Amino acid sequence: MKYLKLLWVCGFSLWCTAWAQTDCSPFNPENTKVVDRGPVKTVTGPLANFDPCHQSVRLDAPSFFAKKRGDKPPLVLIAHGGGGLGGYERDFAKLMNQQGYATLIFDAFEMNGLTPGSDLLLYHMSNGGRQRMIYKATWGAYRWALQSDKVDTGKIFIQGLSNGAAVAINMAAAVDGANVRGVIAEGGPSAGIGFPDDIKVPLLLIYGLADNYGGVQQDDLMYLRAMPCSYNDNYQLAPAGFTQRCSRMSNPTHSMPSPQIWYESIKAKGQEIRLELVEGGGHGMMFADFVSSSKQLGAGRSFYRSHGASADTRQKLQKLTLDFIESKL
Repeated sequence: MKYLKLLWVCGFSLWCTAWAQTDCSPFNPENTKVVDRGPVKTVTGPLANFDPCHQSVRLDAPSFFAKKRGDKPPLVLIAHGGGGLGGYERDFAKLMNQQGYATLIFDAFEMNGLTPGSDLLLYHMSNGGRQRMIYKATWGAYRWALQSDKVDTGKIFIQGLSNGAAVAINMAAAVDGANVRGVIAEGGPSAGIGFPDDIKVPLLLIYGLADNYGGVQQDDLMYLRAMPCSYNDNYQLAPAGFTQRCSRMSNPTHSMPSPQIWYESIKAKGQEIRLELVEGGGHGMMFADFVSSSKQLGAGRSFYRSHGASADTRQKLQKLTLDFIESKL
């Protein structure tokens, strides 16, 4: 059989896999077009599929001295945030590898021909545009991982930060509980492709009580933020959710539910969901010191942002996440 690429993964062992050339799904510039939508931009077109041959994709094995968790390790699939694959995702993968879990990371924006970390993505792209790219790639990564002979496909977890958290929340409504044991979502905005009406697997929601990332004023906190419905895209590939009733095409002047209100609605249905509000925590809390700042954008727009948490809080949050995963094995 002809193979296009070998993917070597890290750790003290040489753990590798290969896939057939027909598995590759390279970017076509006609797939993704950036267009203006009022003061922000978005993307149109079919968007890129997950490409297992893409240079950003890493399927990493557990560390050599990590706890052995069976003949094949459980897998943590990591959906990146609105800036693309970065330090947070790599640090989270390293933490999981050290605890005996395999990890799968990738960059959905690069797969769509966009530059991660650019001003376009960080400050000018709508949440809906970012989340549609991330969701399509994450769904494809999940389907691809189910075919792997390197991991325990009955013990998959999905984790995401920020726009990746919103995607992870939607994945909790789309995946099969026979394969996915739980989902961890940190700092997910309800604006974008919205949140689903129901979930199928246990979901841990994490928000910092000082997380005002992307806010228009200092006290515009993520877990309480309820934007106008016009900020939402009803994405057909995502599971049924409140954007069917609350989007730029449906009741645009109404307000969407905040993450906290959405959590309370899912909890009231008796579905397995947990919300942790972290004192003193900003956005992306697990691996960085707390910092807070603001930036003035065009047309009089302000962009507030807080990141990180204290060392003690980071340690507690990492333990919280690891305990959640351990409890679902």
